[in-house]
Amino acid sequence: MGGKIPESERPLSLEPSRREFLKNATTVVAGLAAPKALEAGSANSLPTVSFGLHRVARLIVGSNPIYGYSHFNPQYDTHMLEWFTDERIIKLLLDCENAGINTWQASFHRNMRRQFPKLRGAGCKIQFICLAWPYDEKADGWTGNTPEEVLEGTFKCAQAASEFKPIGIAFHGFATDLLYRAGKIALLKTYIDRVHDLGTTAGISTHNPKILSTLDEKGLGNDFYMAGLHYISRQPEEWMKEIGTLPLDEGWIAADPPRMAEAVRKVSKPTLVYKILGAGRKCNSEEQKREAIAWAYKNIKPIDATIIGLYPRYSDQVAETAKMVRECLI
Repeated sequence: MGGKIPESERPLSLEPSRREFLKNATTVVAGLAAPKALEAGSANSLPTVSFGLHRVARLIVGSNPIYGYSHFNPQYDTHMLEWFTDERIIKLLLDCENAGINTWQASFHRNMRRQFPKLRGAGCKIQFICLAWPYDEKADGWTGNTPEEVLEGTFKCAQAASEFKPIGIAFHGFATDLLYRAGKIALLKTYIDRVHDLGTTAGISTHNPKILSTLDEKGLGNDFYMAGLHYISRQPEEWMKEIGTLPLDEGWIAADPPRMAEAVRKVSKPTLVYKILGAGRKCNSEEQKREAIAWAYKNIKPIDATIIGLYPRYSDQVAETAKMVRECLI
């Protein structure tokens, strides 16, 4: 990362349109013509929760496998990327709809410009929640790494994603954690206001339970949170304090999920909880997966949902995971 935002991308005064959004949220969001969710009561329906003006199933399909973010190594990233052709992505999301999973959460990716028309053309009505992640926009001119540049780059990403009618757009967890370490967490208020001006609900993601608690205390006006059960953005000094040494990679420890789950229970807003299966580290058996999923739902709020990435290359993970969630919740 490095570089600056072009002058043409500098922030504008958005206060009047933000007030209009807050006053007429129903009209504005309805105007986005977001796809309708799977009808409640259908054979494969899952329990749902409120999400702004929408209902989302308590199991949301993630996007990390689709775009090659394995959280293991570059070889596994490539393994995922070479399998997930556009056609397989569309099939995955159609299968999710059929299994009662009515919402897809994905970090913005430039390939969406090609994939979304195909997805909608195939009749897929799955709802979209975007995680604004500016780094894929480097080719369009953003490479900054100061807190202010990260803020602008993330909003630029949100603007690009708004083309696809998301029902929510969240600030990425790694970027949130960066702003927190820099003492610039208040900048997120600007982001939330500007996403509201786009006509959609606004969220904040984090990997650190302390940050989640701080965000809730500050009352930045966001509509929802996203929270990772594993604190994978720890800095070296934090690792030294935690375990007395540095991990070889991101670092995944068993003490993290209970800490974040406790923080999630204490915040009042809906929270989308991710890394339920530890990016595949809790998938050594069907029983291990089932236990991890059941633990997550037992330890978060009834108004919360989980996000789980699916990679159905060797088994029907869509049907298997939806069945596990259904059995946990019904």
